[in-house]
Amino acid sequence: MPAYEIYFLCNDCQGEHPIHIGIHLENGPGRKENLAEFQRGRSMPPQVMALRGHKALCLKTGRTIKLENDDQIFLVPSPASNLPPRQAPMIHDEE
Repeated sequence: MPAYEIYFLCNDCQGEHPIHIGIHLENGPGRKENLAEFQRGRSMPPQVMALRGHKALCLKTGRTIKLENDDQIFLVPSPASNLPPRQAPMIHDEE
């Protein structure tokens, strides 16, 4: 199941910051997308709805910000979820 990292657009410094929470979504976006774009025409998964109201830290100002605006919360595909699956090396029995 694809993994997503969560970022937010900060009102204080206008930068994007990670909130260090990852979620897994069966039918998530294939590219970076904010929650407003993601929810169009679909019901919102509970793990995504739980992001609303979460507190996040601005890395520049040190202020805590409550995540309330779906336009400012982003789902970002995790780079690790784009890697091919690992395969165990073949072990040959020696006789």
